[in-house]
Amino acid sequence: MNNEHLEVIGYEALYRSMMKCKKGVMWKDSTAHFCLNGLTEVMKLEQSLMDGTYKERPGRTFTVYEPKKRDILSISFRDRIYQRSLNDNAVYPMMAKSFIYDNCACQKGKGTDFAMNRLNAHLQQYYRKCGKDGWVLQCDIKGYYPNMPHEVAKKKFAKHLDEWTFAEVEKILNSFEGEVGFNPGSQLIQIAGISVLDEMDHFVKEKLRVRHYLRYMDDFLLISDDKEFLRSCLENIKEYLKERGFELNEKTSLYRISQGIKFLGFRFILTDTGKVIRLIKTESVKRERRKLRKLVRLAKKGKLTREKVDQCYESYKAHARRGNTWKMLNRLDKFYESLWKED
Repeated sequence: MNNEHLEVIGYEALYRSMMKCKKGVMWKDSTAHFCLNGLTEVMKLEQSLMDGTYKERPGRTFTVYEPKKRDILSISFRDRIYQRSLNDNAVYPMMAKSFIYDNCACQKGKGTDFAMNRLNAHLQQYYRKCGKDGWVLQCDIKGYYPNMPHEVAKKKFAKHLDEWTFAEVEKILNSFEGEVGFNPGSQLIQIAGISVLDEMDHFVKEKLRVRHYLRYMDDFLLISDDKEFLRSCLENIKEYLKERGFELNEKTSLYRISQGIKFLGFRFILTDTGKVIRLIKTESVKRERRKLRKLVRLAKKGKLTREKVDQCYESYKAHARRGNTWKMLNRLDKFYESLWKED
């Protein structure tokens, strides 16, 4: 071990990681207990890492149903601190060196807003050169995390990480049973998610020569004025993924830009003047109306406060305001207020 590793397992690094990890989860008893005794707990964690006695504790699996059903692994707060420090101070800086600009998910300065703004930019650039008419190849990988081969993930990490960092990463990857499949509850697995397809990004951009391309985790888009070119790209991508243990799912489609691009909860419309309009997807609004009806019903029974329901609704509106949704939100406001007036 050298001084560089203290940037990961030293007391200061771990304490900074604890401060990041506790944001938004101090309501949890386990998190609050750890942080109230933070100085001592971080010191114990540092010592176990230094003397080699650190062992990851068993996690807890739970199911989420929105926007789609999937199982999530929740790891202990102590382990989350170490993995956050490992990722922030070693893994991500090394892995990110090869990322293309339009690899949009789970990175500092990037995320859903960045991805949506990049799609806006690509559509506007496309319009200036080719006009409104054109085609979109939208791809999604079938069971990306559940079907991710362990060996593929390990090879990708081994290619970019130094020996010590890879050994630490491999310990975490080896905690998942079998040869295929990871649970995305760990930050390290999210880094795997944005990294494993990095070489495909370069394949699409540099070998297939696709100018308008972006990816958000396992959801990616190609835009062109040539339908046959995109069909050829699709076959090449299928073959490329097959060699690495992946396949595209049935949601993969080739369609006209004029149909609107459904991406990250919004529908992107390219107008005749080259302006891009973002409309929130109809199913999202319907889902929110059902959720609000249920929450208000619980509040009227005394199981929730009005303040808590208002907070949930404001959170949805903050998401919706990313698009051109002024009229829709006015209608939804009226619907929400009407729920409180019902008997």
